[in-house]
Amino acid sequence: MRTKLCSLCLGVAIGLAALTTPLATAAAETIQRTVRGTVMASNAAVDPQTIVVKVVLPNKEELIVGARVPTDTKITRGTRATRLADLKVGEAAELTYLKAPDGLIVRSIHVR
Repeated sequence: MRTKLCSLCLGVAIGLAALTTPLATAAAETIQRTVRGTVMASNAAVDPQTIVVKVVLPNKEELIVGARVPTDTKITRGTRATRLADLKVGEAAELTYLKAPDGLIVRSIHVR
């Protein structure tokens, strides 16, 4: 009886360990997304720099995306490189960002 109980406990422990490993790795994954919208705000004076873009979804709902802008982010206006401080509220922009466990991190911004 005692060996059956130990075997059962060991089986449950192994099963729980197998379930928790994929959950831990799934939470650490990052997802890249690209959105097109209107620049609502940007702040180059703070660390980390930030940008907020309003996106209108196909069902006419608005999505507000606020993200950190690291110093290595590629920012372009047309074909020329530009700075976050040069972006203006109301401009159309395409934002590519990573959705990470610690927030959204911009990889590139393209202003038309």
